[in-house]
Amino acid sequence: MQRHTGFDWAAYVDWMVANTGSLAAVADRLAAHRGYKDDAGSVERALRRLRRRGTRDGGTWGTRALAVFGLPDAVHQRVRWLGQYHSRFTDLPASMAADLLRAWDQPPTTESATGRAWIALGRASLAIRARDHAAAAEHLVRARVDLTHASPLARLEAVLASAYLASSDAPGALLDQVPALLAEIDDPYERACLQARWVDHRAYEKNRAGDHAAAEALYRGIPDDAPAFARARRDSGLAYVRWKQGDVTVAADHARRAADHAGDGGHVRARAMALGLLARIIDDPEARARAIAISQQLEDETMLARLTRTRS
Repeated sequence: MQRHTGFDWAAYVDWMVANTGSLAAVADRLAAHRGYKDDAGSVERALRRLRRRGTRDGGTWGTRALAVFGLPDAVHQRVRWLGQYHSRFTDLPASMAADLLRAWDQPPTTESATGRAWIALGRASLAIRARDHAAAAEHLVRARVDLTHASPLARLEAVLASAYLASSDAPGALLDQVPALLAEIDDPYERACLQARWVDHRAYEKNRAGDHAAAEALYRGIPDDAPAFARARRDSGLAYVRWKQGDVTVAADHARRAADHAGDGGHVRARAMALGLLARIIDDPEARARAIAISQQLEDETMLARLTRTRS
């Protein structure tokens, strides 16, 4: 007997049955959704065939089932994790992250607009880590239609990724969309992490303009009880602005706190960024070497480029 691993159509049909009570009940619900244009018996037979599709396209009834039932919550949570920059997906080595994306970049996941959107966002994030901004932009363009009716979380992720790619060309119009989307997010953890990322973008604009005091005020707006990711962003930001304002001692303290917050949350990439900043502030070869070693282990070309460029 052929066996499938991971999430395939057999797993999807089993999930529908578990949530509805029986295969007959699933068939009846799908038939009812179309006004009984198809009798429940023929739909049930189609579902039995769908079970054998593995990870090939699901055809007409795969599309109809996804339209009625959507993706399982567990699958949605997994692909969202793959697509979010502030998840610990970005703390995996790039090659392993690519393997995970490939494993999920197939039906039934990719026959759902939600699944396709998050996979595209994950691929864009991975391309950014590889310093391939053209590929990242292409993934975001491909996701545009699927994102039209996506959750605020997915749309925010796309906005922030697009703003990063446009950071040298004044991404203000993109960032202006963020507050309204943040207001739609109920999960306090997600909202805090996304707000910290938005603050980082806004502060970057202020710092480029030389207004380090305004950037500092933005970072100080991130609360002390925010998640570890957000606290790491806050203290890294404060380290940079205090350094630029000539307060080296306080700047170094903030950089160390950022590294601690990142470590507490398991955010390896953010820890490397904080150590790299500390190395710039106090010209610490050991901190720089540690940051470079982490970046190499993560196979992160973007971070390696930042750590090895001329100190400024």
